[in-house]
Amino acid sequence: MYIYKTVFDSQIEGKVELINKGVWKEVTEEGVTTMQYINGTLAVVNIGKVVDESKTTDPDNPVYYPGWAYDIMSSAVLDFGANEVYPGDKAVSQFYGWPRNTDNLVPNPPVNNEEEE
Repeated sequence: MYIYKTVFDSQIEGKVELINKGVWKEVTEEGVTTMQYINGTLAVVNIGKVVDESKTTDPDNPVYYPGWAYDIMSSAVLDFGANEVYPGDKAVSQFYGWPRNTDNLVPNPPVNNEEEE
């Protein structure tokens, strides 16, 4: 399993890049358009703009990091080039059951804490 944390100049640029990389595709059925995962994609999280807490002094007027963030979980090896970021423990989000600092290759899935009988 691979986890990718990415930042693009805009939400549209990110969406187009994820489509071009074969992460997901836009599907319209009965007039409703949705994004569907393809090619081993298990999840895409549209993080959006991320607040720069070190520069935000007024919570009503947050200062944001530049760009638009997406997190991707996939069984496919993908190359996002300069758009891939490695926030480690400073990541804004995490996939449920996976450590916050998980970047790229995840060698083993999370272990269920229940003892086997």
